Amino acid sequence: MKSIVEALREKLKKSGAVGFAAIIIAFGIALLLLPSGGGTDASERSPPEEAPREIPFSLEETERRFADALGRIEGAGRVSVTLALRSDGETFIATDKTYSDRGEGAGREQKEDAVIVGSSGTAEAPVVVKRGYPEYLGALVVAEGADSPEVKLRLLGAVTSLTGLGADRVQVAPMRRANNS
Repeated sequence: MKSIVEALREKLKKSGAVGFAAIIIAFGIALLLLPSGGGTDASERSPPEEAPREIPFSLEETERRFADALGRIEGAGRVSVTLALRSDGETFIATDKTYSDRGEGAGREQKEDAVIVGSSGTAEAPVVVKRGYPEYLGALVVAEGADSPEVKLRLLGAVTSLTGLGADRVQVAPMRRANNS
């Protein structure tokens, strides 16, 4: 390696600026020709990872997760959550549009089909381009500790943060106490 560097230095001294540019270009080409990718060819590489499966929205699961999270707030105790939905999130599917002429003066006909994909051994499914978030209409939180104004405020703040609802659309109420008779 030292001999190559020394040889380059000697050439640079003799050739001047034009030679310097030629050596830099040659060095750049040599770098481009070097193999990359860790020396493995396509047959040795691991197969590409599958895209993560999309988990469908579940209102019951969301309410359970909210109740679990809210129950961890200090003083809340047991918590029950009920959510009202305006929509559970719109799904946009990829489509393929085809046009055909109907004949002279009759215009064009448009046909739109969902784009379906599937690989060997798997079921076919439409290509989801975009999925919207659920839109909440209101929330009811019933908690053991909700008679405390401080706990009630914490619960209200948490639910408005999680859902995007205004405080006027969230009701926090104390849980009915079990009779000890």
